[in-house]
Amino acid sequence: MNWKHWLDKGDIQKVHVNRKSLADLANLVDRDLNDAQVASLSADRRFAIAYNAALNLANYVIRKNGYRVAAKVGHHRVTFLVAGEALGKATKSHLDYFDLCRRKRNKVDYDLAGVATDKDVADLIKQVMDFKSKCGLS
Repeated sequence: MNWKHWLDKGDIQKVHVNRKSLADLANLVDRDLNDAQVASLSADRRFAIAYNAALNLANYVIRKNGYRVAAKVGHHRVTFLVAGEALGKATKSHLDYFDLCRRKRNKVDYDLAGVATDKDVADLIKQVMDFKSKCGLS
């Protein structure tokens, strides 16, 4: 992993990491996975929440290595790219899938209602849960 490349581009920043900050991110993931399963919410909203779980899990991977993604245009895409490089080929399919979900989440949050289906939500939750175990979180 070439962290210097991302630092030089200004896409990531070095940060101090402690157990609490990692636990806080892990708790966000768990909260979002639980909230994404609230049946009274629309599929669009549950999809957006499940996507946030995926994003925060990728942020967890990056933070665990002592970095955070800079808040600028395209930072969600960068988060998945950097996490993918940090974890290697074993998680590439998950992170590619999450990037596709990023595009759908953008439509859900900014353009249209009724984009996500119950199956989309279930598939995303399943992928997040699998990715979570590959990140060493239960």
